[in-house]
Amino acid sequence: MSLRPRVFVTAFGDLAETVYAKRVRDELESFAEARYNDLGRKPEEAELIERIADADACLTTWGAPQFTERALAAAPRLRIIAHAAGTVKPFISPAAFERGIIITNAAGVIARYVGEMALLLSLACLRDLPTYNRALKEEDGWQVPGAGPADTLREKRVGLIGFGATGREFAGLLGPFKVELLCYDPVVPAEVMAEYGARPATMDEILRTCDVISLHAASLPSTRGLLNAERLAMIRDGAVLVNTARGALIEMEALVAELRKNRFRAALDVFDPEEPLPPSHALRSLPNVILTPHVSGPVPTRYWEMGLHAVQNVRIVLSGGRPAGAITAEQFETMA
Repeated sequence: MSLRPRVFVTAFGDLAETVYAKRVRDELESFAEARYNDLGRKPEEAELIERIADADACLTTWGAPQFTERALAAAPRLRIIAHAAGTVKPFISPAAFERGIIITNAAGVIARYVGEMALLLSLACLRDLPTYNRALKEEDGWQVPGAGPADTLREKRVGLIGFGATGREFAGLLGPFKVELLCYDPVVPAEVMAEYGARPATMDEILRTCDVISLHAASLPSTRGLLNAERLAMIRDGAVLVNTARGALIEMEALVAELRKNRFRAALDVFDPEEPLPPSHALRSLPNVILTPHVSGPVPTRYWEMGLHAVQNVRIVLSGGRPAGAITAEQFETMA
């Protein structure tokens, strides 16, 4: 009989091969008895109970089953649920925290790629790439009268609204551009911002003076509609607004109204209240906005990093430790 800890992996289909790729499975199996989802689909409650009854840990990703209070009660040995993706709110019962089960996610891994996307979208807007691309594909001429003026990120003033993991990743990529970096985040100390070459600023200062404004705030009741009509009107002419965070941070109707004035450009990867963005939505017809379908996170070729991060968290917990970044009950309550 094996004395190794038992770990159930809920992933199935393509995600089992990309998130929990061979290198990740090898790492897991080096210290635990791994059990994999044999259903080819998301387990129902009874099926999950059967598979986690003697499990010490669970590894999840997108499409995770519901860890209900009943399911958790049937797994007395369960010590950690490590999620190889972002939010855990849709499938974790608050009973997990009452039981003392450690919950982790891959927010730190995801942040790397959100920061990269924020940089990409900032540069694409500044250079007006969509207009040039469209003109050369759809028109005959080489000159593009409606484009630009193209600009550079170098030595620009960049403002970050929110300075959590994704904001810090973006800030870390800005070094070679020698930007002046301003940050608004009321819960982050100025000395932490200084570590990234940034200084604290008010939101109004960022909106009124920055060439690039990038949103990295969490979606909370207090941040819904953070950029309302009044604040959007503060954005200086010629600026760039990037949102890779949450659509709810911006009042969409007010944003459409401002973009129709053609004062500034925007790049949006997230939307509110609807995703997918409806085909008839006004944003789709505006030339001064870049739209992407919520793809700022890791690309499929790097999904394994989230799986490896989850496996490493399981190893830490089964060795008696607590992973950095473990989700608290308070954080769970404010998750999207």
